[in-house]
Amino acid sequence: MPRPLSDEPSETGGTPEGSVLRKNYLSALENVAQSVGTMGPVATIGTVLPLLIYKSGNATWLLFLGILAVFCLISASIKVFASRFASAGSLAAFAEAGLGSWAGSLTGWSYVVAMTLVVTSSGVSSAYYLAMVIGHFTHGTVGTVGLIGLTILVVLLAWWPSHHDIKLSTKVMLAAESFSVLVIVVILGAAMFATKSWVDRPQLTLQGASFSQVQLGFVLVFMTLAGFESTTTLSEEAKAATSTLPKVMYLCILPTGVFFVWGIYCLTALSHGRNLALDQADAPLDLVAQAVGLPTLGWISTLGVAISCFGCALGGFNAGSRVIFSMARSRHLGRYFEAIHPVNGTPHRALALLAGIALVLPCVMLGFGVKMSGIMDYLMQIASFGFLGGYLAVCIAAPVFLASKSKLGPRTILVAVGTVLALCAVFFMSLFPVPDAPWRYLPYIFVGLLAAGMIVSGRVQTARPEQPTEADPAPRPAG
Repeated sequence: MPRPLSDEPSETGGTPEGSVLRKNYLSALENVAQSVGTMGPVATIGTVLPLLIYKSGNATWLLFLGILAVFCLISASIKVFASRFASAGSLAAFAEAGLGSWAGSLTGWSYVVAMTLVVTSSGVSSAYYLAMVIGHFTHGTVGTVGLIGLTILVVLLAWWPSHHDIKLSTKVMLAAESFSVLVIVVILGAAMFATKSWVDRPQLTLQGASFSQVQLGFVLVFMTLAGFESTTTLSEEAKAATSTLPKVMYLCILPTGVFFVWGIYCLTALSHGRNLALDQADAPLDLVAQAVGLPTLGWISTLGVAISCFGCALGGFNAGSRVIFSMARSRHLGRYFEAIHPVNGTPHRALALLAGIALVLPCVMLGFGVKMSGIMDYLMQIASFGFLGGYLAVCIAAPVFLASKSKLGPRTILVAVGTVLALCAVFFMSLFPVPDAPWRYLPYIFVGLLAAGMIVSGRVQTARPEQPTEADPAPRPAG
């Protein structure tokens, strides 16, 4: 079983900073901010959806509705655990509750890889779009050194509120995403009004749609909603977590899904009406604004995408650090990462680890000749494997857990089977047909990272034997 926090250190002596997160600290709205910030709706509309539309054509909206249904099923599996106990370990703790310690460790490493790369790629992405905004005013390019400097700035600015106070962090995310969403709604609304593209028959009739097109976009569309569950990493800090957070997940995923369907419809209709090659533009929303005579909103939309990417990095810091903290507490990582800042109540050492990776990794990749746009794409692809692994483990663990409690019913079995099949299909389509290099090597990099993590966990568990029951508290129950 997972080992959520108690008021006592999990090891004799503990850590000088303490090992307890702030309980009953976050409101439902602040938990919503965590999930929405990590999903980054505006960053998705501004960067992922245009490429998805290019791949899947007029069937994009239908493909997305199918994936939205899959995510609702994933939510149902996560709810099995989130409604029963609170743990900062999130998916790792849930997998451990159903499948045992090593499944929890593997899921934890998968989720840590995902969130670490979300922080890194989002930091790079935010810097990339900030450079475009700067270029708009300077009429020049920032250059590689400037991009590195902006990336460092973004990572440090995202790390600071996460380190200082989780409440501050969630408020920053909520403000950032609210501003960005408002800008996008104005741009797309004005563009649709200007072009009178309210009824787009090619989309509604699925003109030219085929299975091969849908297959091309199947893996990409999965990443549009990944991270919706990140609010569960704050469950030990949330008020009435086990009753609130399951609702928060649906409050995030459903409105965000509707927002994406609207964005897909508008972008596809505008590409038809204005003959816009959105997939070939670095800033598709800027292209839309320029096409309808709103140039000022163009660069503001690019700024909105940069701010949304910043919010993704912030959400990744919050979620990833708490899973690292929880894994250390559960003896899957060294006790060094159990520390909680004595004043801020945040897992500051885990946050420092994430920040260090996010600062160093882009520089290393640049040193190997990878372009900034490539860094963004490759890291997010590897992160997608991490999310897939975490979701798959929890969907398998849910019926096993309920069976152990004699509460397994046919509905749960159907949900689990359907979700597992859908996730396996995403895995398969991400691997076959075998993509060109370097994309073909990314799954092996992900597996290598998992293997390295499991080796670390094995060594830690050998060095840190199981403590007596009184030092190994049970999960924090409902409420």
